[in-house]
Amino acid sequence: MRRKWFIGGGVCAIFCMPEPELVNPDIACRDSYVEALREGLYEKPEKESDIHLAETDFKKYLERRFDLSRPVTLPDGTRVRRVAQMDYWLVQGGRFLGMSSLRPELNDNLMKCGGNIGYAVRASERRKGYGDLILRLTLPKARALGLERVLITCEDRSE
Repeated sequence: MRRKWFIGGGVCAIFCMPEPELVNPDIACRDSYVEALREGLYEKPEKESDIHLAETDFKKYLERRFDLSRPVTLPDGTRVRRVAQMDYWLVQGGRFLGMSSLRPELNDNLMKCGGNIGYAVRASERRKGYGDLILRLTLPKARALGLERVLITCEDRSE
């Protein structure tokens, strides 16, 4: 457990903050996840209709996110098949910090851009080491699926 010290006004208080942990998407953190979508979680902003669905029907939002029958539209307009993936959320004290997506199998597009593990950190929490932590916590999950090597790609402009 990480300790944070706040000193001011002649008073010293200790607040214990739990360590961040990687968990399955959880409705208990939905509001914080929606806040992250609004402030900028992904490189491409989430559609307002998808954010509204996450707010009003979280189960349906997750079902839609993992629906393999829905193709993915690439930036050039090409549509490709969606691959199976597992999402994990990095949370601390019930607050959503970021996420990883673990894809055991790759299509041609993901071999070029995306890879086996993709991860994102909410805008307000970037440059604090959470990306490294998300990757460090996701790698054992990849090993547990039998992946001896994983492909990770990165945008040149990533922070």
